[in-house]
Amino acid sequence: ELIDDILDAVLVWRSLPGSDIENEGAVRFVRAPGDRGTEVHVVLRYDPPAGQVGAAIARLLGEEPHGQIEDDLRRFKQVMETGEIATTQGQPRGHHPAVSLDKLMGGAP
Repeated sequence: ELIDDILDAVLVWRSLPGSDIENEGAVRFVRAPGDRGTEVHVVLRYDPPAGQVGAAIARLLGEEPHGQIEDDLRRFKQVMETGEIATTQGQPRGHHPAVSLDKLMGGAP
């Protein structure tokens, strides 16, 4: 549930009672030095299922929340700066014909 929302400054939340994963956190928006945009700061606390063992398994599977937050912030930055998320999906690959080592070294084909 959202427990604090200050326009252009901060969002604070906590999970509802009985949630699968107890968590709470805040996102804070701060003017960057030199008026160079906005910094986004995230603080997260969560109780992983199965304690430290569950946290280790989540890390191994790439599902650890802190890593997910970094990825989400990177995508958010791309959308804010360019209006889209950069991707290589659907881009053609270049075709490189086989070239012999002799030919690369200036020898006979």
